[in-house]
Amino acid sequence: MNTLAYEFSAAQRRVLDRYTNFLGSLNPTFNNIPLVFERRRAIGHQMAVLANDSRLNNARFNARYLQEFWERTEDARRLCSTYVADLTLFTAETQEIIKNTSRNEPLSQVDFKLYSLSRSPTWKLFPPTDVPDLIHELALRFSSLRAAIRQLKYTIAEVHDESFGLKSVFIRAMDHRSCQCHTQPTVVEELFREARTAPAWDFAWSSADPLVKAAEYKNDIAALFNGLASVSSQLSVFLEETGLRIDTVFNELLRAERVSKLGELNFQLAASKEGAEEFMAMINHLETWLRK
Repeated sequence: MNTLAYEFSAAQRRVLDRYTNFLGSLNPTFNNIPLVFERRRAIGHQMAVLANDSRLNNARFNARYLQEFWERTEDARRLCSTYVADLTLFTAETQEIIKNTSRNEPLSQVDFKLYSLSRSPTWKLFPPTDVPDLIHELALRFSSLRAAIRQLKYTIAEVHDESFGLKSVFIRAMDHRSCQCHTQPTVVEELFREARTAPAWDFAWSSADPLVKAAEYKNDIAALFNGLASVSSQLSVFLEETGLRIDTVFNELLRAERVSKLGELNFQLAASKEGAEEFMAMINHLETWLRK
């Protein structure tokens, strides 16, 4: 597999981390907005009100999903490693049986207990009674990986889709007037007026001036949303490709289950093993990037 076609950069990894931190900071930031309104009211301005927006509710859940994304990818990688090892051993044992018999040996004449997989302590459905049952078990094991990849893809898609609503909520709130009697200062400008209400953000401010900080904060978050759109799009394509590799392995194993001779089985297993190793390379690539 050409991993360069799916290369992820350190900058993209930082975008994912910073967006996760941003999601975690949203509720504290929005909780400080009423303090801004009260501060303005206390010096004689008319009290402003910002309506609640339900699109903010899922921010902390999406932050948690992204925080757990590496762990879930690592779980899929471990599972894949185990199943690829099962398939590799099964393929090697098939080749050994061929050496001791013949490529034309009918599969129905092969003792399934010659395979190490027959002694597995767990089964997806039921204990095997022949070689095709063992192959079906391998297919089911790889099929379970498809669900893990779909869940990873769903997480990225959900975070991406909800980012559009969050962007709208964020911009509307930051640009909202801080009192009813004046259009300036805006909420974001007033948030940075005091340290206790200033949004917690990892940015090298060019000035201590609250107005400068407010402008830089808004611009940086806007750039972050754009960066997330790019990263999530690439991740979605990557995860779609990994899912296709699993589909290939699963279908090749289903075909292997229906062959009648050992030589045919060996051919189908080789194709399955190639697809499984490509998937393993891709999931390793993703997990290594996420671990940085």
